[in-house]
Amino acid sequence: MLRKFLLLIALIILVGIGLVWTNVIEIAWNRTAQAPVEVKLNPVEVGTTKQNVQVPVVGTETRQVDVPSLSVGGNEAQPNSQ
Repeated sequence: MLRKFLLLIALIILVGIGLVWTNVIEIAWNRTAQAPVEVKLNPVEVGTTKQNVQVPVVGTETRQVDVPSLSVGGNEAQPNSQ
């Protein structure tokens, strides 16, 4: 029983080593929180300016079209009316 348990532990360790070796599991040894190079950023300003641009206009119009209707028991019901 103990021999099977030790074999199982050895197998788990070998699978873990294989996953690290194939980079499926990646271990980061560098624990410093510093960038590898120094980064200098220019200041960024966000704002608005007045410009003339063409804007598409979307509108609606009322037209008479055929819509489906349903009649049940001789009474005509309008499915789109609420």
